[in-house]
Amino acid sequence: MTVLLTEVHLGKPINNLINVPWELYKEDPNWVPPLKIAVKDLFNPKHPFFETSVIKCWVAEKESKTIGRIVAIINRAHIEYSGEKCGFFGFFDCPNDPEVAKALIKKAEDYLRSHGMKKVQGPVNPSINYECGTLIDGFNDPPQIMMTYNPPYHKELLENEGYKKAKDLLAYQLRTDIDFPEIMFKAAKRVEKSLKVTYRKLDKRKWDQEVLTMWKIYNSAWEKNWGFIPMTKKEFLHTTKDLKTAVNPNLVHFVDVENEPAGFFVALPDYNQVLKKIPSGKLLPFGIFKFMRSSKYINRARVITLGIVEKYRNTGLASLLYYKMQEDLLKADIKEIEMSWILEDNFKMRRPLERLGAKAYKTYRIFEKELV
Repeated sequence: MTVLLTEVHLGKPINNLINVPWELYKEDPNWVPPLKIAVKDLFNPKHPFFETSVIKCWVAEKESKTIGRIVAIINRAHIEYSGEKCGFFGFFDCPNDPEVAKALIKKAEDYLRSHGMKKVQGPVNPSINYECGTLIDGFNDPPQIMMTYNPPYHKELLENEGYKKAKDLLAYQLRTDIDFPEIMFKAAKRVEKSLKVTYRKLDKRKWDQEVLTMWKIYNSAWEKNWGFIPMTKKEFLHTTKDLKTAVNPNLVHFVDVENEPAGFFVALPDYNQVLKKIPSGKLLPFGIFKFMRSSKYINRARVITLGIVEKYRNTGLASLLYYKMQEDLLKADIKEIEMSWILEDNFKMRRPLERLGAKAYKTYRIFEKELV
């Protein structure tokens, strides 16, 4: 049966594009439906992401039924920062059907190639600063908040089209009731005294000011990481606006050295434990009641970011952040945390976590392919 591809234009009704995962994965016990309002926001032409990027979207139909989707992305910010003509694909969802996968992937590749791209990487939804990666290991547990999910067959579909590993991203799991290692405790206390460290929790009354501090640390802390793309102030403010209602201010900690912002971490309660109970992906009209009733049962969190500016990276400040993080999580009655994601070769992050007893329990892969 022929696969029909149809372009979906932003600014017009795009429910057929957004609803694909609900049709494909609704029977999968580990799939967690995202909030549709958040997905729609990513495809809003007024989103600040589109000030530096262009995307093209397609859905695949077979027997008059929409069964797949893909997005091709040209990120000018990435091209300018990295100097390489690399395009991206994202929002890739399809059944375990090589014919459908081939048609979708070829469509995205042809578009990128026609616009001068020499290489393609993905999946990114819509950049590495958002949800990204194909899950290739750790399918026995639902994803935590703001992490991707896909069935195991995605890896084979991509490899069949010539895609190879560019980089693996790891998710670490750790209980909060561990005994904090003595060597790390001493390092934390030593740096606390030697650097004149002070720390504080998030102040929601100064939300914009706090977010700007995060933005500055974020772009400084990650600037040398593989795949990094600086976020503009406008884009960072936009992507964090929804966090204001979701974040627990007691799970956001800033560290200053001599009154200068030096690092921070953000731990988000894993609202996927609640969203799992709202299969429609809509909070209205009745999902909001399930959300409110179930939120009190959240007992795990995801550390979505932990960053230290470069000048303090080798001072032992990380041990102090880990120590404060454990204190905060225990007080919030969080039993388990996920640290994600972490580059496979970022051993400065991995070693301390493993010293704490954390285990890498999920692996997400960014694939790439030369566009010849």
